[in-house]
Formats: sequence, C-alpha cells, structure tokens
Amino acid sequence: MAALPAIGELAEDLSEGSRTKRPGNGHGRSQESALAALAAVSCYLDSDEDQGALFGRLSATIAEQCRAQRAAFWRMGSRGTLTLQRDSFGFVRDSPIHEMKVHRGDGAGVIEKMLFGDELDLVKGTSPELDAIWRKGGLDARNSIAAAWRAGDHRIGAVVVYDATHGFGSHDVWMLRLMGIAAGLVSQYRESEDELGETAVRLEEASAARRHLLNNIAAGGDEARRRFASALHDDSLQLLTAAELQLERLRQEADGSPRGPQLDQLRNTLHRVEDSLRRLLTNVSPEPLQLPANLREAISERLESMRVRAGIEPTNDTRIPDDIPPAIQAIVMKNIAEALTNVEKHARATRVRVVAEKVDGGIRVQVSDDGTGFVVAESARVPGHIGLIAMRERAQLAGGSCRIESEPGTGTKIDFWVPMSL
Repeated sequence: MAALPAIGELAEDLSEGSRTKRPGNGHGRSQESALAALAAVSCYLDSDEDQGALFGRLSATIAEQCRAQRAAFWRMGSRGTLTLQRDSFGFVRDSPIHEMKVHRGDGAGVIEKMLFGDELDLVKGTSPELDAIWRKGGLDARNSIAAAWRAGDHRIGAVVVYDATHGFGSHDVWMLRLMGIAAGLVSQYRESEDELGETAVRLEEASAARRHLLNNIAAGGDEARRRFASALHDDSLQLLTAAELQLERLRQEADGSPRGPQLDQLRNTLHRVEDSLRRLLTNVSPEPLQLPANLREAISERLESMRVRAGIEPTNDTRIPDDIPPAIQAIVMKNIAEALTNVEKHARATRVRVVAEKVDGGIRVQVSDDGTGFVVAESARVPGHIGLIAMRERAQLAGGSCRIESEPGTGTKIDFWVPMSL
C-alpha cells in the first residue's frame, strides 16, 4: 500500500501558490480557491459511495474549481497506459473518450513530463500537446490542461480538465496540481479502507477455520478418551475383578495355611492396582466433562473429589455467569481438571485455590497451589508435565491465552483466559 501524501506537501503547494504572482489573480483568491478545493475534496473521505461514483463527483468538483466544462481521471496501468476512470464529468455516453487509451510517450512526451516532472507548457490558455492527443482519439476539445494524480511519490495517473470558456491560466494549472494531490489522498484512503475490509474478511475466515479445527480437536480427543475409557472399564477392570474373585476363593481354600499371608498381600496389591486404574478411568473419561448442571457445580465437584482423594484443602472463588456457551464451559473445565490433576500428582501441595471470573468478554481462571513448584522453562522436558502444553494449546486455539508461573519451593499459579465465544 502506497504511503499517503504528507500534509506538509499540501501545505507547501498551498504556500507556494499564495506567494506566486499570477496576472488577474490576487493572493487572497489563490488561498481561498485552494482552501475551497481542499474542503470540497476532503468531504468525500467518509463517503459511502463506490469508487466510480466517488470519482465522478470529484471530477465535477475539480471542473467547478478550474471553471472547466469537463473533467476526468485517468488511471495508469502497469505498462504505463492511461485509461479513463468511469463516471467522469461532462462527457456524453457515446463520447470517443471512453474508448481511448493514452500512452506515456504520446504527444512528444508531454504525458511523461506532466506525470513525473510536473511540467506543462501553456500556449494561449491551453496545452497544444495535450489537445493533439485528444484530437487523435476523436475527442473535440477546445483547450485542456492536466496534472499528476498522485499520493506522495506514487503516481496513480492524471487528472485532466477540458474546455474552459476563456482558456486556462497558470493559476488553473497550480490549482489542478493541488487537486491531484488531494484526490490522491482520497483514493489512497479509500483503497486502505478496502484493504482493511478484505483483511477483516480474511481474519474472520481464519477465525472460522480455527473454530472448526478446535471443534475437531476437541471431538477427536473426546472420542479417543472414550474408546480408552471403554476398553479400560470393559476389559482391564473386568479381568482384574475376575482375578480378585479367584484370589478370594484361593484364600478361603488356604485358610490357616502358610500361604495365607502371601495371598492377603497379593489381594492388597490387586486392590491398589484397581484403585489406580479407576482413578485413571475418572481422569480420562470425557463423561465428567458433560457438566453436571453448570460450570460452577462442576468445579465444586472436582475440588471436593480432590479433597477426599488426596487430602488437599481447596478454596473455590468462582464468580461466573450462567450463560457461558457449552463449548467454552468444556474448555474451561478441561483446563481446570488438567491443572488439578497436576497438583494431585506432582505438587505435594496441602492447599489449592481456584478463582474464576468474567473479564474482558471472556472467562479468566487462576489455579494456584502451595506445592513444591518447578522450573517452568524445563517443564516440557519433565515427565508428567505434558498437560501444561495441552492447557496452553487449548486456550490459544480458543483465541485466548495461558500463563504458568512457578519456581522450586514457591508453588505454582496457572492463569488462563478464553473468550466467551469461539
């Protein structure tokens, strides 16, 4: 995107025009005309019109300021060919100007000099070289002048006025140059708006793709956990239960024999294995994430379960609304469950605190404990901390953020935020 023309450049032209003496034109008239021209052009900055209609009205404004009967914008293509912008002012529908193409080298280089050197020779109120170009294209023009249509150093094309009753003077050339710069500002502003709109569309498309990806990841993860939980419940735990029953029969048969204490020890071992597998089943099963009633109740139940199982004293400070979308509730609960699981398994904590609240259009959660802590930079390489990576990715995929703070001996604080909508 080309740079917008500097305000200083407009001011310099305006100052130069006010200092230059022109026959029949006082300094006051030059300044008033310039200010009127800039005011007229600037009123189009916030117009909702499309580009064609906008430059049609700009053409009419320029024709009025230069006292011309017709005016047109010519846009320069990549090969240096000028083509007429639609809706130019003062031309009938079947005018040959609509089919014309003007090359930079036409008219003994007058187009080149006008566009890149801001040079234009006036002879008896017109530019003979320009008039010759229009006559060659079949356009009848009594007189004409042109100036670069530009934004800073970027030459967009040319602005041309035709057919002044008494011809054009140096004041009109200066005015047209100023209008060309102002029109460049308008065009670049509108093109910037269009680019911004296209960027917004692309961002929305990227956001939709992100939401789709997140939903697929969440669905895939839940399905994988469901299959694992089903296999664990229907296969491993069932076999373990059968083994315990067989062991119980063996204990009854061996009652009073020297093998009894060994069988008792084996029974205790099997019970510990079963308890461990059932805790694993609770952690991996997606069913608890089908929230019991609402997010607050789910958090309370998870904290109470941890207190009973691990003896860690919880503090629950949850201030969240009831209208959180189910998808966001699931993300929040998964991250809280992951954080609390880490506290149980690794932190050696005695207390844990969960704070949840609505902040900045989303849900912010802090999970902090008084455990042993760890070096955050090394957590990705430490076995058992893969859940921290999962929490970060889950929050970021939802359009949020996640920060983990910890040092050895100082406990851990996990702070994440997700928006209220994906």
